Amino acid sequence: MTKAIDAQTATSAERILSTALDLFAVRGYDATSVREICEAAGITKPTLYHFFGSKDGVLQSLVHGGFEQFRTLVRVAIATPGPFRHRIKVLARLVFESASEKPLLWRFIHSVIWAPPGTALPQTESCTEFYDGVVGELAQAAEKAVARGEIAPGSIEARMLILMGSISEAATGYVIAGKPALTPELADQIVDTIFDGWQ
Repeated sequence: MTKAIDAQTATSAERILSTALDLFAVRGYDATSVREICEAAGITKPTLYHFFGSKDGVLQSLVHGGFEQFRTLVRVAIATPGPFRHRIKVLARLVFESASEKPLLWRFIHSVIWAPPGTALPQTESCTEFYDGVVGELAQAAEKAVARGEIAPGSIEARMLILMGSISEAATGYVIAGKPALTPELADQIVDTIFDGWQ
């Protein structure tokens, strides 16, 4: 009996998040009401308040979950055996796969990052802290690759801008305009083009 209740509880919370993500990504956070989330998710307001406390609580949970998913992609890629170039290819492929499979999540995260001042944003972690954290992990891996002689010495800051910019631009283009096609081949071509300049 307890397992059935736990499964139902998890399902209700997940349904709230999934519904809110769809609405926030398409309509925006400010234009979406708690009533609309509840009606679309097939739950009552007290259920939403029980799990998340408020609409802002739902927002915080979605942003935290999105950030954690991206952190996981970075950590999986960095932990992959092989040279740095290969690990960054793994990262690019994982990012492309995520953007292809979850375009509404990517659209939502972009809306949070580019929200105008005064828009409700989560207080748990800023976008700057998140970005600095993932770029910091990649920068450390790049510095180790330089020390191993895999890539030539150079500005790590500039390299992170080039790397993150290239991968993110392709993913963002797909989410916004449906192109380019986020294929493994494109991921590899982007990384090879960058790394060929770092040799």
